[in-house]
Amino acid sequence: MIFNKDKNGAKELRELTSNYYANNDFNKIIGEIELAADELAQLVGKPVMNLAEKYYNTSEESKEHLDFVRKVQRPIALLATLRLYQKNDLSHEDDGCKFKVATDNSEKLPWEWQLDRDDALHLEEYYKAVDVLIRYLNDEEPEEWTNSDTYKLSQTLLIRNGASFDRYFPIEKSERMFLILLPFIQEAQQLTVKRAYGVTSWDVLVTEKEVPETDAHFAACKAVALLAMSMALRRLSLSVIPGGIVRKFMAESDMGKSEPALLEDVNRVSQWLADDAAVWIDEMKRARDGSIPEYDLLPKNDKRNKYCRL
Repeated sequence: MIFNKDKNGAKELRELTSNYYANNDFNKIIGEIELAADELAQLVGKPVMNLAEKYYNTSEESKEHLDFVRKVQRPIALLATLRLYQKNDLSHEDDGCKFKVATDNSEKLPWEWQLDRDDALHLEEYYKAVDVLIRYLNDEEPEEWTNSDTYKLSQTLLIRNGASFDRYFPIEKSERMFLILLPFIQEAQQLTVKRAYGVTSWDVLVTEKEVPETDAHFAACKAVALLAMSMALRRLSLSVIPGGIVRKFMAESDMGKSEPALLEDVNRVSQWLADDAAVWIDEMKRARDGSIPEYDLLPKNDKRNKYCRL
């Protein structure tokens, strides 16, 4: 575990989160730290976590090593403390769950919308900390990261990181979101875009490094990004999708409470993205062949329909 060196675990959490009391009993949060560390390892790989632990426990402290360790520690600390706070809203005793109220009225319980908002802020901070860590790994390219299956897979794709993906579809340049989308990006590229472009000349497109990129490369990346998001909307929990993609159903009456998105709304947005992807696949083919795009000047109308809307 990369915490509690010299029995200063609570102090470390205080420095990393800014809201954990340094006089808290560190032993009560060890379980949450272990779970949070395991979740982070699922994203960045066990070798990266082992490297951070090695640097943490070594007696030779360099600025570079300390910076790396801190970037690994912070998302773990944020997620672990968030979950501890959520469980501590109620006390769990032998005769059931209870909440405590100060007899002198000096303390009051927060409203549910205040708890929801506080949880959302902490979770957003955790996501940003994960983004910072992955961005650091991409920039520094330690062997433990570049040898991971996740990194190797990303290097075979048209879009290889969150910053690049954001140029074709906005995800707030989230590297964490990009890793979640990796299976969908691979599927969209393999099943649709690669076949549409042509297998024989595909390798040239994937390895293209021209600046600015060619029209064919841009169109292919747009199609991949749109198809990946379309699939993600249908298959993932909406809680991991950036809020701007599907409108948040916020009830004004209780501020922080949100109603679940209807399935038909999710399917509608997903279909819009798939339709846009089809347009970009067509543009990709035109750019590949060097043909001039042909645009429909009039709306398409069924010949059996006597009327059309202009």
